[in-house]
Amino acid sequence: MDTGLLTESLDSIDDIFYIRSPDGECIYRNEAMGTVTGYSEAQLDEIEFSDLFIPEDAPRISDVLETVETERTEEVIQANLSPKDSQPIAYEISLSPLSEENSLRGVTIIGRDVSDKLSTKRRLQQLSEDIRTRSMPIVEVWDGVVLTTVVGSLDTRQAEFLTEELLDEIVSVEASSAIIDITGLDVLDTATAQHLIDTINAVNLLGSRVVITGISPDIAQTLVQLGIPLNDIETKSSLMEGLRVVLEQEGVTFG
Repeated sequence: MDTGLLTESLDSIDDIFYIRSPDGECIYRNEAMGTVTGYSEAQLDEIEFSDLFIPEDAPRISDVLETVETERTEEVIQANLSPKDSQPIAYEISLSPLSEENSLRGVTIIGRDVSDKLSTKRRLQQLSEDIRTRSMPIVEVWDGVVLTTVVGSLDTRQAEFLTEELLDEIVSVEASSAIIDITGLDVLDTATAQHLIDTINAVNLLGSRVVITGISPDIAQTLVQLGIPLNDIETKSSLMEGLRVVLEQEGVTFG
């Protein structure tokens, strides 16, 4: 195999690539190690791999390295890399034993920056927390995604208002999806359930997808007892999960 071509290929990737000997020495590292960490080649020669991470994560890296070496298993861990002159970066670290004739030659380590994925995930988590802690109007929470929450009860007048406002918002922002969260709904009776069905049907007529979130086991059982088929309604047990599936349809990815 052309080792020069292999080295050139490894130096061209953004992921960090590192081979650590059983005694802790660096056998090989690609150019991304220096680019990402901000350390020179000479400095990297003096730094233990686990010390490239924040103090809270360095012991975890060491423990995983020991596990890979002693048990010859492949491991994956998320940890925060600590560059020399910048803020920590979330990395997914994959570690694999490098063996030859039952002898451990070293550990291959590949690290991938997952900070963008984690940032999106944290944004989603924070969004769902904000929604759960207070009653919100009908709002566009993401491009093409509108959300409304039902808190307390839902009588005929409130249902008509909800449907009208939701449809107006969908048309206004050209939403492709609508989430109706009923986590805070006090009572689900026949009338309330029918109001929800009417709202779903109205939204569907506009060509938008509807997801109902906050469906607890008790509410699901009530819907069945009321003769409302759940297989005709897209539901998720939590607002977080509803946001996830809708945003994935919009092309948002999560780690």
